Amino acid sequence: MVVKISILLCALMLLAAKPVVAFDATPEQDLLVEQGAAFYDDEDYAKAKAILLPLAEAGHPKAMHYVGRMHEGTNVFPRDPKIECDWYEKAANAGYVASMYNMSVCYDGYGRADMPEIDQKWLLQAAENNFIPAMINLAGQDQAQGNEYRQWMNKASHLGSVYAKVSLRLQGYEQDAPDVYIQDTLCVYVRILLLDGDVLVCD
Repeated sequence: MVVKISILLCALMLLAAKPVVAFDATPEQDLLVEQGAAFYDDEDYAKAKAILLPLAEAGHPKAMHYVGRMHEGTNVFPRDPKIECDWYEKAANAGYVASMYNMSVCYDGYGRADMPEIDQKWLLQAAENNFIPAMINLAGQDQAQGNEYRQWMNKASHLGSVYAKVSLRLQGYEQDAPDVYIQDTLCVYVRILLLDGDVLVCD
């Protein structure tokens, strides 16, 4: 009897759940999001918010991602890691890959409880969707720079990551990165390692 009641309750919960509907953006909406993102990059957060917030509330994945970013210390929203991660979660569930990566950060104790298994799930999902920083992060977890390191760095390298190419060569995998130039190595050393820049800055 208890089992039947449990099954019935689960069925009712599934019926009551709102279906996930993919956001079918128009070209005009996509163009607006790009304009909003450009304002964000220029640190004109008021204009970015005016464009992106309505689109995020309507369910545009990239707009939701940027609204999340605007909760990280801009002048248009209070800094709030929980709300920031809420927006990333919506965007990630809608398929926005950069938000999948950010969700791995959220579950590393930023805006969410520290939950390593969920952190890894999102990180792997981002990497499997060709997000280079996630691949490099996973490669870095292989302390011995062995097969896992080589696998993820090669994938990142084939997607054009200069950091991955230089790293493979420095770790002795010259055959995996034959086309590394002196300017690539200098960029990685100076802009990423010395100045602590983003791993994509040399691409």
